[in-house]
Amino acid sequence: MTISKELRFAMDEKGMKVLAPTLVGQTISYWEGDTDLKHGLVKAADVLRDRYGNPFIEVEVEEGKTGAKAAPVPPA
Repeated sequence: MTISKELRFAMDEKGMKVLAPTLVGQTISYWEGDTDLKHGLVKAADVLRDRYGNPFIEVEVEEGKTGAKAAPVPPA
């Protein structure tokens, strides 16, 4: 399942245009609600502007797809 997320950074639009393409193919972690930390693979990233003219990066994330396997939990 692919979802869209907004990523906001304290940088200008020029910096975001450089950053956005480097996110494609990377695994990111994000919060869904207040308690669920999820991971996903970035499929696409675009620099957009909100209604006030502030730039942000919108990414399409494929949930549950990560580039690396999770580390095994050691027995207690």
